[in-house]
Amino acid sequence: MNYKLLPLSIAFSAAFLLPLVSCSDAEIHASDVPEITQSIFVVPESYVGEPYKSSQYQASDKFFVNINEKLRICGIYSVNGEYIPTDKATPYYNTHKWIIDKDEAGASSIYHSFDKAGIHKVTFETVDHLGDTLRTNATIYVNTPTKVTLQSPANNYNQVDGDNENGLELSWGISGIDPWETSYCTIYASYNLYTIWESSLGNIDCSSTVNLIGQLDADINEKGDTIKHTSETSTIYWGVRATTKSEKGYTEQTYSDVFSFSTKLKNDGTAILEVPIACQFSPYSDKSKLVGAIISAAGDTLSKFSESKASLVIKESLQPQSNLKIVVCDVNRTEYGCDSMRVDLAPSTKNVTDTLFLHDNVKPNMVPVSTDFQTDSPIKFFIFDNGSGVNVSKIQAVQNSDTLLTKYENNIISIENSCAKECNLTIYAEDYARNKAPDTYWKIRVNGSVTQVSGPFAKFEEDK
Repeated sequence: MNYKLLPLSIAFSAAFLLPLVSCSDAEIHASDVPEITQSIFVVPESYVGEPYKSSQYQASDKFFVNINEKLRICGIYSVNGEYIPTDKATPYYNTHKWIIDKDEAGASSIYHSFDKAGIHKVTFETVDHLGDTLRTNATIYVNTPTKVTLQSPANNYNQVDGDNENGLELSWGISGIDPWETSYCTIYASYNLYTIWESSLGNIDCSSTVNLIGQLDADINEKGDTIKHTSETSTIYWGVRATTKSEKGYTEQTYSDVFSFSTKLKNDGTAILEVPIACQFSPYSDKSKLVGAIISAAGDTLSKFSESKASLVIKESLQPQSNLKIVVCDVNRTEYGCDSMRVDLAPSTKNVTDTLFLHDNVKPNMVPVSTDFQTDSPIKFFIFDNGSGVNVSKIQAVQNSDTLLTKYENNIISIENSCAKECNLTIYAEDYARNKAPDTYWKIRVNGSVTQVSGPFAKFEEDK
C-alpha cells in the first residue's frame, strides 16, 4: 500500500504552527512599547543643562517673558513619563522642528528673543520612530515694558502752600500694563531724598491719584534744627512704584523717577535765589577767580560777586521777577571763559538752580623753548593750558616709532635727545577736561653739536 506522506506532513506543520503564532500574540502587551511624549520649557539663554533638572523651571503651555529677553526654548522628551536627556532622545524620533510665529527651525532647543510685545504662538513638532507625529503648542506672552511717569506737581515746583488747607494732588501716568497682567501702585514720599523708597504712604490703583492732606511744612530739618519758614522751605520728595503680576504669578516692579516740590516762604513776598557755580574738571580750585553779576531783565545790575576759587554758591534775596540773568566768568583761568543762565522768581519762593558749570573747551598748546639746542642736552617745549590744566599722566613723546623718556615741570616738558640725524617728534598732551593737543609733529635735525627743531607740521603734510 502506498501512502502520500507529503500532505500529512503539511497538515501536521500547519497544525503545529497555529498554536505557536497564537501564543506569541498573547505575550505582546502595550506596556512593552515605549510611550514617547514631549514638553516645552523656556529658560534664560545663559542657562546650561537640562531645564527639567531645576525646580526653578517647569514645562507649560504658557510662558511670560520680557521684550528682547534672550531665551532658550527647549523641546524635552519623556519615555514612559520620565524625562530623558536631549542627547539620549535620538533613538526615539526621526525628525523634529519648531514653528514660532510661522517661522520654522530644526532643532530640539533654539535661542530666540522677541522684539515685539504681545502674544506669540510656538509649536514643537516631532515625527517619532514609529512615524507618528507629535505636536505640542505653547503661548508666549511678551510683556510690554512698564513705565511710570510723574506728572503733577511738576518737578522742583516751589509754590506749594505749606498749610495745605485744600490738599495737594499727586498724579502720574503709567503705560505697559498688558491684558494678562494686574497691577497696583505704591506711593512714596519723604522729606529725606535718601530714604524715600523706605517711606511708603500705601497702595492704590495705578489709574487713580493721591490727595495729600495736612500740613506740609516740617518743624525740624534733617539735622534736628528748627526750620525758620521765613527763609527756609520744606522740600518733599516723592515717587511711585508699579507692581505688575501675570496670571502665572510672575511679578515685576517698576520705579518712577523721584520728583520734589517745596513749600512757599512765610514772608513779605521776597524770593531767595541760590546758584551753585563750578569750573568743571578743575583740580586747581585756588587758581581760579570767579567774577559775576545778577542782572534784571531791564539790564540793571542787582548784585555782584567775586570769589578766588573754582566753585561757590551765590545766595541772594530778591524781589519777584522774570528773566533774571546770572552771568559768571573765570578771570584767572581764562580758558573757562564765561557762561550764564536765566531764572524766574515767584513771590515767597526759594529757588535753588542746577549747577552753572564753566567749561574748558580749549586744547593745550605747545611751542619749543628754543629752535636750537645743544645736541647733548634735552629738547624742551612749553605746554600751555590756562583752563583745567595739563594732565601730566597723559603726556607722551614719540620719536619716529620710539617712546622717549620725558619730564614735566613748570609748564615745560624735557625730552631726551636720541636722534642721530633727522627724526620726526610727536608730543601727545591732554588737559583735565580731556581736550587733546593738536595732532601735529616736529622735525628734529642734528647737525654736529647743535640740534634744530622746526614745525609744527600736520600729520598729513608731506615731509619737506
